[in-house]
Amino acid sequence: MNYRRYPVHPALRKWIRYFWSYDVHTPEVRALHIRSFADRYPRLVFQDITSASFIKETNGSVKPICYLSGIDTIPTDTFWDSRFSHFGVSFHAYALNAFFGLNAAELTDQTPDIQLLAKEELTHLLIAAKNHEERVAILQSYFYKKIAARSSEPIIENIFFEHWSDQLDSELQLSAIAGHYKISERQLQRRFKQSVGVSARKFSQLAKFDKALQALSSAHYGSLTRVAYDVGYADQSHFIHDFKLFSGVTPYEFVRKKTLGAESASFIYSEQPG
Repeated sequence: MNYRRYPVHPALRKWIRYFWSYDVHTPEVRALHIRSFADRYPRLVFQDITSASFIKETNGSVKPICYLSGIDTIPTDTFWDSRFSHFGVSFHAYALNAFFGLNAAELTDQTPDIQLLAKEELTHLLIAAKNHEERVAILQSYFYKKIAARSSEPIIENIFFEHWSDQLDSELQLSAIAGHYKISERQLQRRFKQSVGVSARKFSQLAKFDKALQALSSAHYGSLTRVAYDVGYADQSHFIHDFKLFSGVTPYEFVRKKTLGAESASFIYSEQPG
């Protein structure tokens, strides 16, 4: 599996984390199962279907060729063949609101076709591109024009720049942050959900889960309790509860399971889900 990340132009790093591509062309075609966990980072996904099949959902429907995925709060399953070429963008949490001027909560746990949100023929441009590097250039130009034409939410962006986004799980902290910006806590909560897509508290939970996921990728059974405390849980039972809520499996099951590859919080397996 050939997985690559591409750098982002400095003018866009405030909103885009990285571009990525994932290419596999195996001699023997087999079905792959993809479990996508809850993810605090929205994304754009483009499927090059010239030599591969569509991404399929559990009900048999297919994903659009190019779609946006808002913040995910639940695990989902999709399937595709072992010959595929995917390209995408990993955004910062508040980017969809900044680029498209919409209420990000409308995209939470949703994957709409990009053509429903943008009048430009972006899908056709990505299909016509010669390679992934050209797709990076197309999207950087596209998003630069988008952000130049819109005004973003400075307070919410500053919360992330000041590294406060992982400290939003208590009323006391939220009140202190709201006071710092001279707005009410209610206003802060409303702006946060509209810009990011979930409440401040839910985002804090997703941030903990994300940190736990990264730690468990290199953890052993004996260190699971340590992981729970390191990411901010008071005890292991709450850690296990939240981990299963956001992933569909326990931490023990995740550590034991063999994956073929991953991008962000999506993990690829060769077998069908149990």
